[in-house]
Amino acid sequence: MATCINDSDYRSKLAGENLSSYQYRFVTLETDDQLDYADSTTDNPYGILQNAPTQNQVGTVKVSGESKIECAADFAVNSIVQSDATGRAIALSTGGFPKGRIVSASGAEGDVAVVEIINSGIASA
Repeated sequence: MATCINDSDYRSKLAGENLSSYQYRFVTLETDDQLDYADSTTDNPYGILQNAPTQNQVGTVKVSGESKIECAADFAVNSIVQSDATGRAIALSTGGFPKGRIVSASGAEGDVAVVEIINSGIASA
């Protein structure tokens, strides 16, 4: 069965720093309209980086739909995740922004899972 990709799920922006090691991790959109890696558990990520640009190269970000995500722990299907301080998925905690629901489980730290992106914009209480 063929898979359709909705182009409205992706955005392209310049990388404001070297993101060559951050493919499939959460990134933020900064006030200069450039991408940086999510470097705090309280960041509200813009989306998930799909490529590995260096500074001033174009980064492609998945902002909705499903994406691969690098995980900082193992996750079962339906786990709700947020970003850690390196852009990897961690379990949602108080003050974090729910950014995804795991739809294909990860087995261990460093594994890549599939996540359905959530864009609520509201931190957990």
